[in-house]
Amino acid sequence: MKKYNLIILAGGENEEWCNQYGYNRKAFLPLDGEPMLGRVIHAYRKSKYIDKIVVVGSAELDQLSAMKYVHKRVGEGKSFIQNLVRAIIYVKSSIYKFRNRHNGYLISFCDAAYLNTKIIDATLEELDRHDPDLGIHYVEKQTLSNGGFPVENRSYMPVAGKQYTGSNIYYVRYFRVLVKVLKDIVTLRSYRKNPRLILKHLGCEDKDFDGISEVLSRKLKNRTKIIVSPFAEMGVDVDKPIDYELAKIELEQDVKLKSRDRDEVLNEIYDELNRLGIKV
Repeated sequence: MKKYNLIILAGGENEEWCNQYGYNRKAFLPLDGEPMLGRVIHAYRKSKYIDKIVVVGSAELDQLSAMKYVHKRVGEGKSFIQNLVRAIIYVKSSIYKFRNRHNGYLISFCDAAYLNTKIIDATLEELDRHDPDLGIHYVEKQTLSNGGFPVENRSYMPVAGKQYTGSNIYYVRYFRVLVKVLKDIVTLRSYRKNPRLILKHLGCEDKDFDGISEVLSRKLKNRTKIIVSPFAEMGVDVDKPIDYELAKIELEQDVKLKSRDRDEVLNEIYDELNRLGIKV
């Protein structure tokens, strides 16, 4: 099985809320005594399927001890798209030396704090089995619930009678595929809080994931595969205060929501947010 070069996007969007915890970036938020970005780096670097890690973010990140496992930090731009393009251009030019044949680009995020190496390995094994040009993962709402995660206040895409949320691992084989969809990515990101508009934009409102994959494959002239992940952790990130409070309970104390009363845990979180003066 091939090894993947990984891009971790670590900054530039929706981070002002971190100031309430004394940090200016999500990457520095501590979880179990370690900055969140460090936790994510360690989970990936231990995977037998990861080759080099490239992080996109500010020079402040260089102070983190986990950055010694990073091949290169690429300076951040002014938007998600700029950060993604900068990283891919770096990997294409400096790692792949502009070769046409290579293992593509694996993309993840500094707030994917619930990922562990076992989940990463299993996900990459499944990705390798499908061997797509564009690989996108989704997680069913019921999977989140079964995993003990609150399902409220999240955005879901309705597909074939079920509801799905996005994940924190993506894959693209060729830079030209990304270039083709840059305009669509900007549009789709504007719809990320209303996934029904994503389906409408793609013309896939009445299709299942196989049907959506076929539409995208024709549109992009490649092999697109949408994979439904069995791991609840793939659909959870740390994007706002309530996410961070939950992560501290789940990860710092190694407490599983499924073994506790969910309302009890949520009440603890809301009490802590109120104490901090944070509105949710």
